[in-house]
Amino acid sequence: MSTTVVPAPAPIRLRPADTDGIPATFKRRKRGIIYVRVSQARADMISPELQVGHAQALADANDIEVIHEPIMDLGESGREFEERKIEEIKQMARDKEFDVLILWIWSRFGRNLRESLQHLDALMDYGVEVRAAKEDFDGKTTIGRFAIAQMLNIAELESNQKADMWRDTFERRRNKGLPHSNRGKFGYYRCLTCPKWEFGKKLETCPRCRPGILNVDPVTGPVLAQMYRDYAAGISVRKIVTNLNRRGFTTFVGKPWTSGDLHATLDTGFGLGYVRYLIPELGHKVITREDGSTKKKRVNRQRDITAYLYYGGAHKAVIDDPVECEKLWDAYTKRRMMQSSKHFSSNQARYSLSSLLRCFGCGGRMQTALRNKKYRRPLIDGLPNPLDVTFRCANHIDNKSCPVNGVYISLAVAEKWFQKWLAQEATMDAETSRKLTARMAKIRAQGDENSDFLKRLSQIEAQLTDIRREEDKLTDAVLEELISKDAARRKRAELETQKGALLKESADLQDKVKNVPKVIERPDQQRIASALEVYSVAGQADRRELVGKLVREIRVYPGKDTEGKIEVYSLWTSPPPRIKPALAA
Repeated sequence: MSTTVVPAPAPIRLRPADTDGIPATFKRRKRGIIYVRVSQARADMISPELQVGHAQALADANDIEVIHEPIMDLGESGREFEERKIEEIKQMARDKEFDVLILWIWSRFGRNLRESLQHLDALMDYGVEVRAAKEDFDGKTTIGRFAIAQMLNIAELESNQKADMWRDTFERRRNKGLPHSNRGKFGYYRCLTCPKWEFGKKLETCPRCRPGILNVDPVTGPVLAQMYRDYAAGISVRKIVTNLNRRGFTTFVGKPWTSGDLHATLDTGFGLGYVRYLIPELGHKVITREDGSTKKKRVNRQRDITAYLYYGGAHKAVIDDPVECEKLWDAYTKRRMMQSSKHFSSNQARYSLSSLLRCFGCGGRMQTALRNKKYRRPLIDGLPNPLDVTFRCANHIDNKSCPVNGVYISLAVAEKWFQKWLAQEATMDAETSRKLTARMAKIRAQGDENSDFLKRLSQIEAQLTDIRREEDKLTDAVLEELISKDAARRKRAELETQKGALLKESADLQDKVKNVPKVIERPDQQRIASALEVYSVAGQADRRELVGKLVREIRVYPGKDTEGKIEVYSLWTSPPPRIKPALAA
């Protein structure tokens, strides 16, 4: 008996012989973002637009889809990473939001070899490819990583060489008796033919002015001399500033004078024949990281006169007598140091209503001034008597920019009317309190509704991210022949429908969201009455803490000590309407 052998069926091919038949829509493009850095604005800088153009050209040539607006660090040094957006980029890499980071050249990423390599290694660990448009190396190969390290090493070398050049330049200028920078000074000029200095533009000078020695201006030079004499004589800074602005004088850059501008000008000592240079040890501080390593960080803060060394300059002082210049400088530094230690040692508010009072005309803050020492009353708990403390509109005092010429109020008057407001809140009748509570509940409900909107927007964004991941998985499945193209097409259509609905809902919610400030629940009558009792006997510091928990803003109106002098906006009411200066007058 013979047996018929049935041939086995042909094996099913799990992969296609070629990928020509796969639609282009299923071929996943790499997602890229562009990073731009410019250390500072100057005439010869490589503009952000040029960097973006080269990076976009690289993306187009390699079929990379740029999915995000260019991430820019403008005015940031390549030697520092703390203040830049590298951590933001790394977080995006952790979230798998992009595949390729595109630079213009490698020095744009950083000029610190060790830290640059650490951040690049972190990005590559997250699966991100980093490429430079003008210095394109394959970072996945050994030779490519070596080339990248060399380019970063060259960038650090260039940075160090520039630092050495600037150090030598400053030393040469100091030896010649020239100031740290070549910018002009108030009270001086170069000559009548040289163009005026402009920020960000290269200074062009004639051959006569090229040595950099400034000449005393016949108009503003005597004004600078009088500023030193007035300050040394004890005349108040506010009076000096007000006098300068009233006479029409402006700073070197053309702005109205403020107390800060006055100190910045006089602190240099330039008008008395000195040039100053920062003490090198005070220019940087050492920071210890969590891993125990250290680094130097530049200290960018306002420094007092003790942070500098003063040398004799090659220019002429605004006062011909060198003996008088020396005496004025000694008197100036003595008073300056006394004021610095007395008034600027702490940024804490000194009085109960500090930082809460606002001018009704411009909405600007109000600053304090003390009565003349000859007429001051005895101190109370180490602070001036409230009758001797006056709050004045800072915009009007500094540069006359308040459209209603400012307002003023004494601390004693402001506290009196605030206590009256607090007493009214504490003794409010039950019906009025109930209506106010209902109205505030409605405002808070609006804020809660917006919170729900924001929460839903976050959920929608998460859902859209999941859909994008599903689309990526679908594309990979089609490429690996795990599902048929028809099934993938149906699934993609379903995902597109879901995505369209979510995007429409997101747009509608964003239209509904409003910028409603936080409104707290109104304290009960007993708590407000207790606050009034405490305020009546507490000192200025305790009063300030108490008021900060109750009040959003206090607007001051013109007029004498009468009803309506102040208007209090509590934290359980809506904020005051924004003031438009053009309409305030």
